[in-house]
Amino acid sequence: MTSNTTPRYRVEGSGPLLIYVAGLDGTGELFFKQAQRLAPTHRIVTYRSRDHGRFTYEDLTDDLAGIIRDLGEQQATVIGESFGGTVALSFALRYPQMVERLVVVNSFSRFGKRFTIKLGGMLASGLPFRLLWPVRRAASILGLLVDGVASEDRRFFWRAIRTVSGEAYLRRLQLIEEFDVEHRLSEIQTPTLFIAGDRDLLIPSVKEAHAMTRRMPNASVRVIKGGGHACLLGSRVRLDELLAGWNEYSDEPCRVGR
Repeated sequence: MTSNTTPRYRVEGSGPLLIYVAGLDGTGELFFKQAQRLAPTHRIVTYRSRDHGRFTYEDLTDDLAGIIRDLGEQQATVIGESFGGTVALSFALRYPQMVERLVVVNSFSRFGKRFTIKLGGMLASGLPFRLLWPVRRAASILGLLVDGVASEDRRFFWRAIRTVSGEAYLRRLQLIEEFDVEHRLSEIQTPTLFIAGDRDLLIPSVKEAHAMTRRMPNASVRVIKGGGHACLLGSRVRLDELLAGWNEYSDEPCRVGR
């Protein structure tokens, strides 16, 4: 149950609080595969990110803080994927006392391909959103194939992202274009794990993860061999095992799952 000042959210499982922050889709629904495995040991919260208006990173991090308070907790493990990783990093900077552990999946502290993201924003704002669907579908199909996502899970993926409005998609692209916390990473003292697929076709996740780790005092990297941008939907990543073995991480590439 939520208050009037917090987003609607879903809770499953029991144990320490863990909140998932979604990527560009913003639905929170695409964490289902990992949530099933984590629920026996964690209280999992997923939620839909803001869809309307010119929301900011301050708004998005305030929403996350509101959920934690609404649940009567002081801290949570925060997992942010892709765009959600930028929200998670921003949250760790604004509300450091509320983050017990931070997990950032296939994300960045500053999007390096500035022209690409600007072009994406221009297309999203200049064309009817339905005309962009074939482009988005083609890019997503390739990514899902890289991660070996099962056909049933792919169908669920398509159903979820079809609910995302053009307004929300455009605003998230605009926020990515503005995002730059590279010079502030050293302020994040929270134990942090970066997860990066070495076959990510959207961003150079491994390079970004190592670059961020070098700037942070309590961070480590887990490179997923064969993993792409949608690795949380594939079979190579098991967050339950990664969280259970937190102290065993190294900076060496390794295979996770099967």
